[in-house]
Amino acid sequence: MTTWALTVFVYGAALVAMLVLEVAARWPGSTLPTAGECLARVMRHPAGRLLVVLSWWWIGWHFLAR
Repeated sequence: MTTWALTVFVYGAALVAMLVLEVAARWPGSTLPTAGECLARVMRHPAGRLLVVLSWWWIGWHFLAR
């Protein structure tokens, strides 16, 4: 397996895990927070806002810039 294929596999597995957690959080009676609730909590603090901006910058730099 090449490093590219391994990277794609890991990102795919992370995406599937996030989707499974989101569905589980929206299940009736679940105590898990949804992705929106987690993001809202992170965005309450200035350090969290900086982390979100840096994350978007990293995604844009690595996946969207050519």
